[in-house]
Amino acid sequence: MSLEFLHIEENGIKYLVHPPGSIFAGIKMRENHEDAFDNAIKRGMKDPENWMYMYSDKGKDYFKHCDTRAYRSYPQFDLKDKIKNKFKSRDER
Repeated sequence: MSLEFLHIEENGIKYLVHPPGSIFAGIKMRENHEDAFDNAIKRGMKDPENWMYMYSDKGKDYFKHCDTRAYRSYPQFDLKDKIKNKFKSRDER
């Protein structure tokens, strides 16, 4: 049994996935966790230094608070949102 992560891409986001046979099988984590933080901040996350990125599931990124251990999720921007934001920022110039 290989314990290597599987690399997948969904909706333009690259993930690492635990392999079959692992107790965490199927859990997806972004290859670049900073993208999850950037997305969450744009969606309203306050005090990102107090949160840990945990995993992604069903179009959301999940974070756990460092002190309280409370979880919070933020919807991921899909391709349509990214294109819309790109045009919006270009119009603002």
